[in-house]
Amino acid sequence: MKSFDTSTLPPRTRVALALSFAAFLTGLSGCGWHAGLVVPEGAESIGVEVFKRTPEVLERGLEARLAEELSAAVSDLVGIPLAHPSRADLVIRGEISNYSRRDGVHSIDNLLLETGILIQIRARLVDRVRGTTEKEVFEALWTGYALGDPSGERIARNRALRYLAETLVLELFQQGDQKEENPVLLSQ
Repeated sequence: MKSFDTSTLPPRTRVALALSFAAFLTGLSGCGWHAGLVVPEGAESIGVEVFKRTPEVLERGLEARLAEELSAAVSDLVGIPLAHPSRADLVIRGEISNYSRRDGVHSIDNLLLETGILIQIRARLVDRVRGTTEKEVFEALWTGYALGDPSGERIARNRALRYLAETLVLELFQQGDQKEENPVLLSQ
């Protein structure tokens, strides 16, 4: 196979060729490519229900934020379109089973410098058409944050929900056995 030598082309032609190639690559990156996780046969759409909180979880606002993150993860990682849960072939549903704060790092003077939160979520991939649960997974995540910044917990919570949403989607569409149920530590 012969190579194409661009050094023999006029400068304007080389620039035009380079810009055309860059436009082609940009077009590929925006073409709707997905990670191509394997979906159950016959499924053409997927919906995300707003997860419920168990009675022990008193923290408000987690459900809507998790739904946003799950929808984004599904759009990014799964090769079928997102649809309203009442019309989708597959539905992701579940519950937030724990939101706990923990003590953290103290100074020599016993002042709390860092703390953290634990979020635990159980999710199911349901075939709405057949009425069967395809897979169920459990994820837990500890994440810490430094005190002193009033938005520290909110930032840590959003970071944890994003990580958990992506992990749940990957786990729900993973082929083979489920992984062990061990909490993960996510640092700042």
